[in-house]
Amino acid sequence: MQFVGAGEMLGATGSTRQIQHCHRPGWHCGSSAIRDLLEFHGLDLTEAFCFGLGAGLGITYVEIPDSATPFIVHVRSMGFEESVFSTLGVPFAWSSYTDKQAATADLHEALRDGVPALLLTDIYHLPYFGSSTHFPGHAIVAWQLNEARDEVLVSDTERPELISVPAASLADARFSTSPPFVHYGNLFAPRSLKVTVSAEQVRAAIIANARALAEGNRNSGLSALDTWIELLPRWRAEENWRWLLRFAYQVIEKRGTGGAGFRAMYVDFLLEAGVMLPAVHTANLVGLMQCSATAWSELAALLKMASESDVFPIREIEAAIIRVKLHETQYVHQVISRF
Repeated sequence: MQFVGAGEMLGATGSTRQIQHCHRPGWHCGSSAIRDLLEFHGLDLTEAFCFGLGAGLGITYVEIPDSATPFIVHVRSMGFEESVFSTLGVPFAWSSYTDKQAATADLHEALRDGVPALLLTDIYHLPYFGSSTHFPGHAIVAWQLNEARDEVLVSDTERPELISVPAASLADARFSTSPPFVHYGNLFAPRSLKVTVSAEQVRAAIIANARALAEGNRNSGLSALDTWIELLPRWRAEENWRWLLRFAYQVIEKRGTGGAGFRAMYVDFLLEAGVMLPAVHTANLVGLMQCSATAWSELAALLKMASESDVFPIREIEAAIIRVKLHETQYVHQVISRF
């Protein structure tokens, strides 16, 4: 494994030469990867703005029996990558494959043509993570092929430099049958993109995200918080309940969310959106989302503290989830009724 600084690549003989890549360190794998890809094609946006265009806020309650974490609460929307491009009016479809050879061949063809590719990966197979557990659905961008070393240069979220990954490891990472995200070599490598962003597109993304939260079901949207409260006794009954709480804390506050279950990043998006849409400020969407972000961070802090305790504080956790739902509901209602 080798790290390569911005503006450099490994040449076919192992030497370096200048390349044009657009990676900037970010918070979340999907939004930072899409930001990089869009800038390569001429649309320079912040990561937060990309996240908002993709209606990235979500709440999903997931059960994965017979795993170390049988209960998981996700705080980002599903299908985020597709949503960003849909909002921008860009035709989007993942290329998927039945075998690694075909997936690798298509990726290498794109890279030889100087076309970067958005990929979904399982970090278990990426050497630079050194992960002992599977975590699929992790988005990265592949920028360059080093055929002499059979390696691919990729960019990944907060890492400032491009990373050289063995082609075989990358091929393994692109295929995952580990729940909850299954992918079969997923690749998106547009040859060209001509896009602009309008105020109406931004407004549509804000409304779509609010409606998705409001119109979910038992396991998604605001209703998923009720499911979480209802099933807290099952969490408490698990032998490894401390890890369940710790993992939930990490999912909300740490694992690429930018803090507060992506709500802090969404505040930044709303601040930018307010420049294009004065109604964002008229409706006090920034203030309402800041309150929601605070509630999520307070819940995360409680989960972390409880994970280090001898007692499962079920009533305190329930009350913290109720506060989250209250603030999320106030924000959603304001968007749907007044925006």
